[in-house]
Amino acid sequence: MTGTCVCVFAKAPVSGQVKTRLLPVLSEQQACLVHERLIQHCLSRIQHPDWQTQLWSTDISHPYIQACAENHSVSLHTQQGIDLGERMASAVQQSLEHFKHVIIIGTDCPSIDAGFIQEAVKKLKAGVDVVLGPAEDGGYVLIGFSLSAENVFTGIEWGTDQVLESTRLRLRDAKLNWHELETQRDIDRPEDLQYLEQAYPLLFRQ
Repeated sequence: MTGTCVCVFAKAPVSGQVKTRLLPVLSEQQACLVHERLIQHCLSRIQHPDWQTQLWSTDISHPYIQACAENHSVSLHTQQGIDLGERMASAVQQSLEHFKHVIIIGTDCPSIDAGFIQEAVKKLKAGVDVVLGPAEDGGYVLIGFSLSAENVFTGIEWGTDQVLESTRLRLRDAKLNWHELETQRDIDRPEDLQYLEQAYPLLFRQ
């Protein structure tokens, strides 16, 4: 058992099935493009020799997902489970069989970079059980573990503004110690698009 694994969770970019909360202002094709660009942006910013990066997707046979894995030299893994909680719990359990620490991130937060992940790794190495990267919308953009804690993912209403607080309750109930990083903003809602354009003007430029 060695080192740290960073599991990047990303849905396969299927039009009409990704970034659906952006559809009031974007077409299905435009929302899918945003999703694709965010995946590329994330993978290009988080690579570091201190950890192994893996891409966990809903469909690893999708051409775009395969291209991302090849272009960024990351291994592909299939998300397993009925809901997001089950899929993350499975990834954590599998990864901790081979790594001392495992971190899961999504691709919706453009501000995540290697430095942000390094902060999480330092805390885990210092003995913290769990690290959380809170999101402004009440969820989280990163969660890291030094031990298996499947109950942390159970009974969560995913996609709501109560995800972070519910997770804190699970951590307290399990008597785990945790550290929270600086709050970040992810791209989920129409109002997030203006922030994206202002903060990352080159991200989606052709």
